[in-house]
Amino acid sequence: MAEQSTRKWKLPLIIALVAAGVIFVLTATKPSPPKAETTEKAWLVDAEALKFSAHHPTLSLLGTVSSPFEAELTAIIQADVLSVPVREGDRVSQGQVLLSLDKQDVQSRVTQREADLQELEAQMLAENNRYQSDQKLLKEESKLLQVARDAFARQQRLKSSNLVAQERLEQAESQVAQNALAVTARQQAIDDHPNRVRQLEAKISRAKALLADAQREMKRSDIRAPFDGVVTSVLVAPGERVQVGQLLVGVYDLDQSEVRSQIPDKYLSIIRKALNEGQKILANAVYQGMAVEFELARLAGQTNLGAGGVDAFFIPVSSREPFILNTTVRLNTRLPALENTFTLPVSALYGTDRIYRVEEGRIYAETTTVLGTLKDLEGRTRIIADSAGFREGDLIITTQLPNAISGLKVELKAPAQDQPADPNAVNKGAAHGS
Repeated sequence: MAEQSTRKWKLPLIIALVAAGVIFVLTATKPSPPKAETTEKAWLVDAEALKFSAHHPTLSLLGTVSSPFEAELTAIIQADVLSVPVREGDRVSQGQVLLSLDKQDVQSRVTQREADLQELEAQMLAENNRYQSDQKLLKEESKLLQVARDAFARQQRLKSSNLVAQERLEQAESQVAQNALAVTARQQAIDDHPNRVRQLEAKISRAKALLADAQREMKRSDIRAPFDGVVTSVLVAPGERVQVGQLLVGVYDLDQSEVRSQIPDKYLSIIRKALNEGQKILANAVYQGMAVEFELARLAGQTNLGAGGVDAFFIPVSSREPFILNTTVRLNTRLPALENTFTLPVSALYGTDRIYRVEEGRIYAETTTVLGTLKDLEGRTRIIADSAGFREGDLIITTQLPNAISGLKVELKAPAQDQPADPNAVNKGAAHGS
């Protein structure tokens, strides 16, 4: 029984050992699989060859229609509103009545000032007549004085001979004194004539000024348009009582419409240089479905706090259609040419200043200075960059790679494309299409 039991457990053990041996032999003698060779992936990219030339940056600006001649007309007198013949949005001509005020109170003041002036002018005429009369009377009174003096002299001679009474002598002396006083008074009246004339002239001048004020009030009781323009607001109605200085009507000058926009600081040096050299800076826009060309007229004299640029004022040169105040206008501005620059598609730019140059099938990062943008003939945006540090003909990839890094292997999809032969070709499209 023991021998039979020993056979039972030896047989499986022998089988297991044989199986293990077979597996070991098979594992040891199996052929080694061929090793796969690893190859570096080449990324397919587009590239452009750099070409240096002069390029005009285009600057897209948002502006607002404004007018330096935007008048707010106020009341010069206290009166009732009689009529308002215009409405907001009406086009008016210079001198056209916009609003009429009651003239009764002003008319009474005009009448009073006219009467005051007439009275003073009459006083002046009376003074001149009096002066002429005084001159004539002075001659007569001087003769009477001389007669009185001769009579007094005679009385004195008779008195010395005791031929006349003392009373007669005193009467003759008194007559001389009276006539002398009359001549002195008349002479003083004549001497004071220039002073009285100057006083009356001053009063007449004051009366004329007051009359002119009243007449001006009368004239300005009709509120008239100071220029050809458009009414922006009407703030009163007929029958309303208005006070001096109260705002009545707003109007702006059609011929002085302009677009105010802010130019970023980085473009100011280019623009100031161009303006100082007498160059024109033009912009175009589409306003209410109409193409309008603008010209930069001037730059603001100050920078607003917190602003990143200076306000610029563009005036229309290709249209005189009325512009609505405070309307937003998008201006596509063509700036002066930047010499010795190149352009690339926006897709060639990584971050704000990095592009990749292709050399011997690999790319290498290069830093550049972006000076502006423009649009090509198809309306696509291209950057303008400084050529410093580059050579004409350098290949720059224009495909955005998510894993771009210096040394990355690339393969060009097609032969590298040159930029347009005409350095201004892309700019011509930008000047009319953006």
